[in-house]
Amino acid sequence: MGQTLAEKILSRHNTAARPARAGDLVDARVDGLMVHISWSAVRQAYRKIGFEDGPPRVWDRRKLFLMIEHNQPPTNVNNARANLDARRDAERLGLEHFYDAEMGICHQMMVDNGHARPGELVVGTDSHTCMLGALNCAATGIGADEAAYVLAFGELYFTVPQSIKVTLRGAKKAYPFAKDVILYLAGRYGDAFAQNKSLEFGGPFAQAMDMSDRMCLADHAVEVGAKFGLFEPGEAALAFVRSRTDLPFEPVAADADADYVQAIEVDCDTLGFQVARPFRFDNVSPLEDVIGTRIDQARIGSCANGRFEDIEIAARMLRGRRVAKGVRFYVSPASMQVYRQCADAGIIGPLIEAGVHFQAPGCSICTSQVVLNEEVCISSTTRNSRGRFGGAPTADAQVYLAGPATVAAAAIAGEIVDPREFIDA
Repeated sequence: MGQTLAEKILSRHNTAARPARAGDLVDARVDGLMVHISWSAVRQAYRKIGFEDGPPRVWDRRKLFLMIEHNQPPTNVNNARANLDARRDAERLGLEHFYDAEMGICHQMMVDNGHARPGELVVGTDSHTCMLGALNCAATGIGADEAAYVLAFGELYFTVPQSIKVTLRGAKKAYPFAKDVILYLAGRYGDAFAQNKSLEFGGPFAQAMDMSDRMCLADHAVEVGAKFGLFEPGEAALAFVRSRTDLPFEPVAADADADYVQAIEVDCDTLGFQVARPFRFDNVSPLEDVIGTRIDQARIGSCANGRFEDIEIAARMLRGRRVAKGVRFYVSPASMQVYRQCADAGIIGPLIEAGVHFQAPGCSICTSQVVLNEEVCISSTTRNSRGRFGGAPTADAQVYLAGPATVAAAAIAGEIVDPREFIDA
């Protein structure tokens, strides 16, 4: 019996040097550890075992990627002191990859800078670390205590997950569509159908996806419970990685006779736009069911949909148009590299002229910018749970999730509409 992508990658990293199968417990060597704003929690894990000054050493200074990016510039004294601790520790430990107060989102920064490669195993202190699976890299989120262990030893125990094969068929579209695919899967099968499993995306539509759409789909694997969201490498991913690093890597392909616990096929030619209603990722309806819903806010950004392609479609749709009166349309690139792409393409100025609030890169568009209970927001960000934008006092705020084209169309019309009205015009 052949192996899935997850089984192959975990076999390659198994310290016992033997093939791994679903259900096995393996001690695996990791190729990279990403730590972001949770560095203070990692330091606390070391203090609990007697290391008052934080970690005394790192297993490999080249493989720890420390990024204090979420709150830049610091929003309060605690943030500022946590940044200072990270800055001092990076110098003391001799880290080769420390991103000091760079605005952005850690996952995008990882791929921008070539820190994740096909066939590798990477862990990070954020649930959306699985985004790196777009590059054929097995990646998953871990807690601070686990990160402290990896930081010292470069290894971590994994239960090899069962795998679900998702075959996407159809021709590439002229606009970002990955959000619609994952929303359809969540609506059809529930937001826990891949719980502790590995989602393996393949088929002609998956192979034709640009890297932005691949990253969106891999990123959202966690929203349906998955440990990994993995793609076969493909030429696009290989070219993307080679343009960012000269380090060697070895891609992994699943065997034809690999064993999957579930097989799903999606015809993307016939799949329409999808929208998640409040307050769950799997509360999904076809676009037609929510057309006419009035909005107050629209948002494009986050690690799910904050790349150039997600922003460019909004610029394309707004050409010769303006954001509707009374609507605030916020756009935030996922990283400084994406910001520069937008600047080089000349789309930031026209977006601002059209009424868009173009923001600095970062996570705030997805985590901390307020939507009041009296308001309706449509967003391409990651989650729409109660209080996601403002905490418990905003638990009744109506937040819809959709792809960037649907969000941009709603911003133009002031209500949810079919984006093809503005794409094809």
